Formats: sequence, C-alpha cells, structure tokens
Amino acid sequence: MSEQSFQTVSLRVALDRAIARKSDEYDGEAQRYADQLKGTKLDKTQVRGLETLASTTDKVSDITDWLKLRVGRDSERKGWAKEGIGRDLLTTLEGLRGDAGKIVAELPRDHATDPDLERQVHLRLCREFLKHLAAHFEYLKAERE
Repeated sequence: MSEQSFQTVSLRVALDRAIARKSDEYDGEAQRYADQLKGTKLDKTQVRGLETLASTTDKVSDITDWLKLRVGRDSERKGWAKEGIGRDLLTTLEGLRGDAGKIVAELPRDHATDPDLERQVHLRLCREFLKHLAAHFEYLKAERE
C-alpha cells in the first residue's frame, strides 16, 4: 500500500470514529426533539423526508433550506413551526458546524489538507443527528398509536 493510500484510509478511519462518537452524543438531544415533534401534526413521512434529504444531498444548505420552507409554510403553527421546534432544529443543525471544526482540528496535520473537509464532516454530522431524530420520532409515534 502506498503512503498516500495509507493516509487516505487512516483519515477515513479517524473521521468515522470521531463522527461515531459525536453521533452517540447527539442521541439525547435528538430524542428531546422527537418528543416535541410527536406533539405536532407531523407524520412519519414528513420527518423521514428530512432524513432522506439529508442522506441524499451534498449540501447542508439543502437541509436547512428545506426546513426553513416547511417552517415558513406552517401558518397554523401545528407542524414544523409549532412552539419554534423547526427554528430550534435549524439552530442545532447549523451549530453542528462547530463540532465539525473541532473534529477536523483534532486530525493530525498531514490528514487535514482538504479545504472542504469541514463542510463534509458537518454534513455527515447533520445526517447522524437526523437519523437519531427520525428513529426516535417513529418509535414515539408508534408507541402512541
């Protein structure tokens, strides 16, 4: 294995570990959001739609724009806009950029050469958070029915 290949694999493993650790930390907060969301008129497909978007897009802004649209269209305040849940979720997702920066900063210098790495890590952290959120929401909805 060449030195460059070894560094690429080493970077991927280091990132996967760091993101997995952060993901575990997000579980409790995602559960609190899911608990709030179960009191709205949202159904499983709407929350799953956000998770699906996150897993298929290459940009965090696609996720935040989608959520902003849903909050803005919720004039009755019974869904994403109820009690500011959508706005708070937006703030949380955007705040994950700080965690992404810390993860990238903790990488050995020879690994953190990609200027786009922080954005990629931020996107992966958003995906992880939303996976937890969707899973908890579905569980709570099913438990309630």
